[in-house]
Amino acid sequence: MRSAQLRILADLLLPGDAQGLPPGSLVPDVMLVLSESISPIKGLAGSHPDFNDESKRAKLLSHLEQIHPQEFRDLVMAVIKPYYESGPVLEAMGWRSAPPQPQGHKVAPMDEALAAELARIAGRKRMWR
Repeated sequence: MRSAQLRILADLLLPGDAQGLPPGSLVPDVMLVLSESISPIKGLAGSHPDFNDESKRAKLLSHLEQIHPQEFRDLVMAVIKPYYESGPVLEAMGWRSAPPQPQGHKVAPMDEALAAELARIAGRKRMWR
C-alpha cells in the first residue's frame, strides 16, 4: 500500500471532526502503526479498485468489516491507542498533553478547617511500633 493510500485509510478509520480532533493521517504514531501493520484489511483495501474512487471508499471499508470482522477490529484497535494518546488529540479533548513533571498538577488551595484538622493529626505521636 502506497503512502497516499495509507493516509486515506487512516482518515477513513479516524476521520477527526469539526471540533478540533485531527484526522488519523496527521498523527505520526497512527501512520507508523499503519505502515508497519500486516493486516489483511490494509492489503485488501489498497488493492481493490473501489479504493481509488472517493465515493466508494467508505462502502468498501464497511464491506471489508462485514466479511473480515476480527481482522478489521484488530486494525482499528491497533490505531486507536496511538491516536488517543497523541498530543493534538488530547489537547482537542481539553486534556493537557505535557507530562505532569517537573511542574506537577495544579492543586486546589486547602480549606482552612481541613488545614486545622490535618495539623492536629500531624501533631500526634506515633501510633505504631
